[in-house]
Amino acid sequence: MKINFLSTAKAGLMGVALLSGTLIGCSSDDDSVSTPTPPTGEQSYYNVVFGVSSEGNSGTYAQALENISEGEISFNGEGFEVPSVRTARIYGSPSGDFLYNLSYGGGMIYKYKVNGGANYTQLTETNVQIAMGTAYPRWTVVSKDNALVHTINTENQYDENDNYTFTKSEAILQNVGLDGMTLEENNTLEIPSFEENYHIWRIDNPTIKNGKAYYGVAMRQFDPATGENVNLETYKSTTMVVDYPSLTNLEFIQSENALGSTYGYRTPVYHADEAGDIYHLTSNPAKVLKIANGDYDNGYELDLAQALGMQEVGANGWFYTGNGIGYVPYYDATLGKDKEQAAWGVARIDIYSGTAVKMNLPDNLWMWYYQSGVVGKDGKFNMAITPLGQQGNIYKFDPTSTSPDAFEVGAELDNGADSFYLGVY
Repeated sequence: MKINFLSTAKAGLMGVALLSGTLIGCSSDDDSVSTPTPPTGEQSYYNVVFGVSSEGNSGTYAQALENISEGEISFNGEGFEVPSVRTARIYGSPSGDFLYNLSYGGGMIYKYKVNGGANYTQLTETNVQIAMGTAYPRWTVVSKDNALVHTINTENQYDENDNYTFTKSEAILQNVGLDGMTLEENNTLEIPSFEENYHIWRIDNPTIKNGKAYYGVAMRQFDPATGENVNLETYKSTTMVVDYPSLTNLEFIQSENALGSTYGYRTPVYHADEAGDIYHLTSNPAKVLKIANGDYDNGYELDLAQALGMQEVGANGWFYTGNGIGYVPYYDATLGKDKEQAAWGVARIDIYSGTAVKMNLPDNLWMWYYQSGVVGKDGKFNMAITPLGQQGNIYKFDPTSTSPDAFEVGAELDNGADSFYLGVY
């Protein structure tokens, strides 16, 4: 789908390509570089992660457990405090034996050996702040071996008469080897402005398929009359694509079926299925879109509001469990995403049949910060779910069933005021 850019002279770019046609051919190990979330039943440990304080800087704590099907999990004086400045951005290895953390605000990435309970041994660390030019990059673990770190810089441009002309965006991309936390491929890419002077200000949650990295995108406009950015989500949903692992050949694709951001918020957004197609979620309205053969399949669309029989639905991301089945933490967008409304739930979706089922969970849920779930050895998909300020439980969903009651209630989760579970890793 062609994107109408501002002129290349105005944007300061020459020859920005659009993505169409076929992708670069698969390598023999391509299946090892697709979205690794959720792990698939190999756990030695389940890492349950807990957050304290939903405002500003928050504390993050982890416990590694072999069994989360019964008993009680409490973080009252328990757990390993994961280093962070503002927040900890955590990923787990498929086995649960390693935990990775980006200290958001600290610019450091850490790798830990999981020993059980609150016992985590730091193996190595790396400073990405110098490479990224900020202590606040985002990152995504994209395979068992690699992670991608990314940030966007923006700068307003003015003519000789000090009249605003456009906003220049620059993407800084970094590949990190997880074994020794090595800084590998790095690239800086200028990004043109889009039609109606939208500019990209954030990217996140990439996934890898067929030698390409697909990044979710958020855009906004600058209003020179007020000197403020305007977050109008009236642009076509967009994906940024680069070659992987070189992080070169910047390209864009846009959907004809959805508007607004595709980068999510801490939760995974882009997933490759077993056939090699990519499915991703838009934020609000929440729709699942399909990318096939390197471009949007505009004949496909799964509108969550329509599928759930609701008026408006929003979401931050979703979890793919395999065979076309996934789970989406969603909110009733007629009420809003904020904690005061607590209008969240979890839906099981079938991306092949285009259906969705509301799971029969407790009310008073707020899942804005929820980040991870895992498929266990029993094939069940595990999430940590607690109503605000109340006890909760591990929920073990059965992906093979379409029933809204297709789950087992596992270990009890202790909770407290202004605290929340980030997930199971």
